[in-house]
Amino acid sequence: MAVTELFRDLKTVLSGRPHVLEKPTVVQLPINDICNARCQMCNIWQQKRGDELTPDELRKVLESDLFTEVHTVGLNGGEPTLRTDLSEIGDTLFDTLPRLRRIALITNALRTDKVTARIDELATAVRRHGGGLDVMISLDGPGQVHDRVRGRPGNFDAAMEVLEFLRSHSNVDAVTLACTVVRDNVYHVHELLELALNENVYIKFRVGIPHRRLYSLETAEPFALGFEEKYHFATFLGSLARHYETSRRQRHFYESLIGQLMYGKARTAGCDWQHRGVTLSSRGELLYCAVESETLGSTLETDAKTLYFDRQDHLQSIVETKCDGCMHDYVGLPPRSVFLREFVERVLRKSGLSPERVRNFAPLRRYFEARERNRLKRRVKSSGVNPGEAPEPASLDTLDGLETTKVLLMGWYGTETLGDKAILGGVVQALRNSLGSLSIDIASLETFVTEMTVRQMAEFPDARVLGLKEALESIEKQDLVVFAGGPLMALDEMTDMLILFQLAAKHRVPTLVAGCGVGPLNKAESNATIRALLQHASARIYRDERSRELAESLGIDVQGDLVAEDPAFLWIREQGKRQAQSSRSAECRLILGLRDWPAMQYAPSWAPKKATRVQESFEREILKALQDLVKRHPDLRIVPFPMCTNAVGGDDRWFYRRLFRNQSHLMPHLDLSCLGAEMRPEEALKQFQNARAALTMRYHSLVFAISTNTPAVAIDYTLGKGKVKSLATRGKVPHRSLDVVDRAFLVDQLSPLLAGSLPAEHKVCNELHFGECVRKSLGTTHREVQHV
Repeated sequence: MAVTELFRDLKTVLSGRPHVLEKPTVVQLPINDICNARCQMCNIWQQKRGDELTPDELRKVLESDLFTEVHTVGLNGGEPTLRTDLSEIGDTLFDTLPRLRRIALITNALRTDKVTARIDELATAVRRHGGGLDVMISLDGPGQVHDRVRGRPGNFDAAMEVLEFLRSHSNVDAVTLACTVVRDNVYHVHELLELALNENVYIKFRVGIPHRRLYSLETAEPFALGFEEKYHFATFLGSLARHYETSRRQRHFYESLIGQLMYGKARTAGCDWQHRGVTLSSRGELLYCAVESETLGSTLETDAKTLYFDRQDHLQSIVETKCDGCMHDYVGLPPRSVFLREFVERVLRKSGLSPERVRNFAPLRRYFEARERNRLKRRVKSSGVNPGEAPEPASLDTLDGLETTKVLLMGWYGTETLGDKAILGGVVQALRNSLGSLSIDIASLETFVTEMTVRQMAEFPDARVLGLKEALESIEKQDLVVFAGGPLMALDEMTDMLILFQLAAKHRVPTLVAGCGVGPLNKAESNATIRALLQHASARIYRDERSRELAESLGIDVQGDLVAEDPAFLWIREQGKRQAQSSRSAECRLILGLRDWPAMQYAPSWAPKKATRVQESFEREILKALQDLVKRHPDLRIVPFPMCTNAVGGDDRWFYRRLFRNQSHLMPHLDLSCLGAEMRPEEALKQFQNARAALTMRYHSLVFAISTNTPAVAIDYTLGKGKVKSLATRGKVPHRSLDVVDRAFLVDQLSPLLAGSLPAEHKVCNELHFGECVRKSLGTTHREVQHV
């Protein structure tokens, strides 16, 4: 993008929305209305060949003054390569459009010989004019999945042949893939991304929608994703934005799409067709966008500029009534905050800074950190809490005699891992055992994630999932507010948690810290937030002695505070009682509970290069150890298990796929069946029960292994400072810090376990039963608290 265009965009963004209609800079040009595929999401294939603009007619249309600013034309259809005069169309575009720089063609790649011949002809024409040609191949899944969605056996193989042809074509500037997600392929998006990565070709994803130009405006079936399907796609998009997509604008489109899919939010992604894009049909009809626009008229009969500017009332109607709900993958100028960051980054790159230095540009980072601090200050102010006040926490005596106790559960919900779900189940089990009937609300940072948890678990038949704003508004109506397990750690979101506890204290609602860890600690400001939250608790139960010690180091009077087992142990035990007893599988299965290492949290003082070096060494040693183990145990099945399946918590499925990418020696031994759709917690528990051994890293993968008596080895990613080492030591599990773990240790410890030489039963012998600690804290029993 030229500097002049960049500053013109800045002016447009600063002027606010809706943007003023201007001459189009991009034209969508479907050059035919027929297709040789039979796609589920499109009905063009049902059309018969009709009138199509000839190159001469197209030349006449494009000579209108309307098109003098066009720099990009998208050629599509139907299937554009069915036109034998594709190269003439290319010549016509460059002859008539003075600012044209690039043609973007999309193809179904169904007929290899015809597709490659037409693209070769077009590419030659484009190069003759000094322009660029981008080709996008539609690919909706691996193998038969793609063929099924596209309605043509053999389409996948043909597409891969066309891809190979285009990548070696000297006159094709860029080759990309595009996936349209419908019900039939939504659970295969991870596999398709892997295919693209292995082929070293960029891919983007879009959701299939009813579409006027595709004759599917009244079609529902392929697009009607259920909640679970939307959830799967939304979590995939979140990780796609975080780990794959490099374009800030495209990342924002994915984030906007998540909001639309899961919450019915209004679209925030930009769209050039709202103010500087136009569609020209194969018959010469002019439209604004292809999704919703009516035909404005025929450009063969009326000048295109007149049609375009005289129907602004129709465009305004589309913007006001349709755009907020549109999920089409058009992009354009994003909201002001997104564009400003993009603008600064582009200016820095043009000044010669490398992409890495741009990402770490200190003034930009400090600016956005300041924005986050101001956001948190505004949230504190709007909550009605005075940070200077520190009311005494309410007494738990108010719970006596309640027929049904209204409980608000809070914590890191909305980012929950499998371990968090087990914690939540354990906390609720303990509360029910102590208080009887419960009415449960769960405060969530990302409500659609917690909604999935509630749907998956029988413990929550009538639970309500609340956003933070709703949770704040509900405090006065609650009988008890519980920080339900997990860590009290130095993250910005702790401010939100503190506000809930402060507001509870203000309204004399008792609060409970139930089975929480403390740490890692960080900056003084963050530590003060943790201390304040603990001070506002009516009672405190820690998940280990180290957490109580850290609480005391923050100035908390811990006399009377209890230390119990992690609440997840209680849920897992209850599940064991409900499930029919079954013997462990005879298959030699090694379950992995690994994760991407969050160096910024657990080694904040390290230089980035050191952290990268340690992480690479850890991953290298893991792979070497697994390679040795499959040599010693030829029947070994390695099961990478994702404890976390959402982007915020660090989706383990992405880590595993990266870790095992191109590991051909291990591939025959890998069972990747757990890396697709998220499992229900009780199904996940069975994976541990059926494993012969576990290599654990995430804290709760070790909890699950210990609870199911699965022999385990642990990698301590907290570098000796936290929960993993503490639990492994108490459970007598061999462990090694991540920065020193090596192949020899892993092989020496795991090989005997895989051979069936089982160790003594795991025991966590220094902690109290969580349920009994809850009873004691709430004053609902006078029984002695027993050791496990």
